[in-house]
Amino acid sequence: MEEPRETVFTIPWKESILDEIRERPAMYLGLKSLTALWFFLHGYELGKFRSEHRWPSEVQKGFSDWVAYRLHLQSNCKGFWHGAILSRVRDESLALDRFFELRDEFAQRESKVVATIREDRREYRIGRIDAAGTVVGCTELLPASLKIIVYTDDPGFFLSCEADESFSENGCFFPALSAWDRFSSDRFQVHDELTWHRLTAETVRYRRNLAKRRTRNQKKIAPPV
Repeated sequence: MEEPRETVFTIPWKESILDEIRERPAMYLGLKSLTALWFFLHGYELGKFRSEHRWPSEVQKGFSDWVAYRLHLQSNCKGFWHGAILSRVRDESLALDRFFELRDEFAQRESKVVATIREDRREYRIGRIDAAGTVVGCTELLPASLKIIVYTDDPGFFLSCEADESFSENGCFFPALSAWDRFSSDRFQVHDELTWHRLTAETVRYRRNLAKRRTRNQKKIAPPV
């Protein structure tokens, strides 16, 4: 007589654990909450790091910059995308929904090149500290493939270059042209005049808002007369 076989049930895993969480948030997080997801992913990524396999991160590099771009923030909140989303969507449940919407957009985004670096305008001066502790001025070059790109009509832009060129700001978001300290309009060849004019106008507003914030901060710390 054939012995009865043990029935084994398997769960069909999707490409990412986030796809499972999206369908059943309470099952994985206990409640539908963006903060709960944030802490869950910390533990999940730590477990993967300590295993012998080096799986890719569930949240792709550059996602925090995308969040800042789409939510019209002045920075990527030091990479803390959950805090950035909650600064705009206070409700934890709705914030989790917004996270997945932003994740979808990030995966489907298509870039538009606004301007490219001029070959003869790549040099810039920088100060470096030598072995004696003295600041020494030196000249460096921006990447030959450097581009200013946008994805939507949201304020700000991204810098992009080829992966084989060493550039710490590759893929980084900036809320305005002047927010990038190496920006100079004559460094770039403009390919999209309409978007370039929009970025220029946004820079004027960005500087004006910075000046207003400085004035408010000075008034706050001014000593009483």
